[in-house]
This record gives sequence, C-alpha cells and structure tokens, in this order.
Amino acid sequence: MTIDNATQIEFWNGETGRNWVTHDALMEAMLQPLGEAVINTLAPQPGENILDIGCGCGHTSLGLADRVGADGLVTGIDISAPMLAVASQLAGEHNAELSSIQFVEADAQTHAFEPERYDGVFSRFGVMFFEDPVAAFANIRNALRTSGRLAFCCWQPRAVNPFMTVPAMAALELLPAPPEMPPRTPGPFAFEEADYVTEVLTSAGFEGVAVTPLGQPLTFGRGLSLTDIVERLVQIGPIAQMVREAPKDLQQPVRDKVIDAVAPFYAEDSGMTLDGQFWQVTARK
Repeated sequence: MTIDNATQIEFWNGETGRNWVTHDALMEAMLQPLGEAVINTLAPQPGENILDIGCGCGHTSLGLADRVGADGLVTGIDISAPMLAVASQLAGEHNAELSSIQFVEADAQTHAFEPERYDGVFSRFGVMFFEDPVAAFANIRNALRTSGRLAFCCWQPRAVNPFMTVPAMAALELLPAPPEMPPRTPGPFAFEEADYVTEVLTSAGFEGVAVTPLGQPLTFGRGLSLTDIVERLVQIGPIAQMVREAPKDLQQPVRDKVIDAVAPFYAEDSGMTLDGQFWQVTARK
C-alpha cells in the first residue's frame, strides 16, 4: 500500500496544513533544536546554494539563509500552499530584499530541478512522504553538484517516541484503533528503519550514507496550561484524527484521559516534555 503524491498534496493543503499554520509557533518551538542540530551537521558555508526539502513555514530556510549569507541562495520547496504563504511572509520580515531565499510550491519527487545547482540538501522531517522514495532521491541527487552533500532528520519508530505513544495510548482506552499502516508507507514513520533509509539512498545513487541516532527532548506548549496543551494535541498532535472522528459524547472523556496520561511530563514553566528519538542521515553525491 502506498499513499500517492496527489493525496499527499491534498492532505497538506487541507485541514492539516491549515492547522499547522495556526499552531506554527508552537510546533517550531518544539522542533527548532532538531533542525539546528542537522543544519550544524550539514555546515552550510557563506556563498553556498542550499535546497530545503519540505520547508513548511520556512523557519529552517531562514536559518539556512543566515548561514549562506547574501552571496548564497536557499531554495525552500514544499507542497503546502498555506505553509509556504507563512514562509514568504516570514522571509519578507526577516530580509526585505529576499536576496538569499526563495520558495517553490512543488513536489521534490518530480520537480524539474536545475541539474547540479546545489551544494547541499537539507530537510527536517520533509522526506518521508514520497510515493517513490528512490525516484525522489535520485531526482534530488541530480540537483546536487559533484561534491554535494545531504543531511536530514526523520523519526525513529513510533514505539520509542513517547510524544506519539503516550497521548495515543490514553485515547485508545476509549476509542477504536485507527487502521494499521504497513511498514514503509509514506508518512511520518516511513523511514523508521535505518537499513531501509540506507537502501533507499544507495539505490538513488548516493554514497557514504550514514544513519546515526539523534536524541532530543520534545518540549511542547511552553507557557500553556495542561488543559490547553491537550487541546493543541487534539488539533495538531498524534491524536488529532482519532479525536476529530470520535463520537461527541466521548470528546471530553478522551481529553480527560490524555490529560491524566501526560500530566507526569508537564511543568508549569516549561510545558510538556517527552523524549524524542530520531535518525540523522547524511550522504554525499
């Protein structure tokens, strides 16, 4: 079973994309340290051209643009028009001339990149959704210069990520489990197997592939009450779809279950903090 690219485009331009925009600041505060770690690994240099895949609302692209400076160029590519609208607005506020950053609404699997244009390719959770990952990475590799390098991060398995499991297990006490997706199905956990990531990149022509563990606590909802945090999880987090589709008489009981489950991980000053386990992936052309 696969999720075709057209379905992904519809998904990220629909309610999910709009919800992400609504909660952009909250999500960015949680994910920013991960992006910074991978940017440091990629080590963009002044004057380089960098491609940011799945750039979303543009925060990582702005960070990359700061590294390459006015003589470099960052191209952020994403399929979500609502998120790219935020990215363009933020870029305009960040740098009125937009001299070192541009955004493209397109699918990186099929987009006709200029060959050998980029010195580096970066992604923070933007490469796990391709219908044909080998074809996608072959296309991306073609956009890299001869000495080009790749660095991205992706989720390790759901089971080792309590941000995903703790709220979900609480909700499942009252709700039916959603359909189980086959391994490697396009989605957040498509690249949970390190060997599979290596296989995909090697098949796409990359060399020197390295998949290393990256641990980073996920802090969600700093400054919010526990009730408000759970309400955000219902809108954008791992239980959003389950709760949206639940009968009305179970909506509040499910929230109460989740509040009880995440309470041990909550502090008034810092919000909810749960360990996160990811893969940092590097390769070269």
